Amino acid sequence: MRYTDTIIFVKGGRKHYDPDLGETVTTEPTTIQRDCRITSPSFEKSALVFGDLRTNNIIVHMKRIYKDTYDYCLIGKRKYFFVTEKTINNRQVIVLKGDVS
Repeated sequence: MRYTDTIIFVKGGRKHYDPDLGETVTTEPTTIQRDCRITSPSFEKSALVFGDLRTNNIIVHMKRIYKDTYDYCLIGKRKYFFVTEKTINNRQVIVLKGDVS
């Protein structure tokens, strides 16, 4: 399997109070880029796994397991959110749902 696609895991900035400034500040979001293989489920698999024909779901195959927490993923310029994951033989399969906005 070739891992020719790129996924960016984004962990949003955290808010904390800065006593020097006297206000709440937000840190910059952290991003981590990884190689992966992205596939879209067929209509039959989408109906079987998700219960309907949602086309905004994708399946991401990771060569190395990504264990850090993240808020969302970026693929291209589109935002995707976590649905479920499975680890098979030191490889990770992540199902993501696309943002509808």
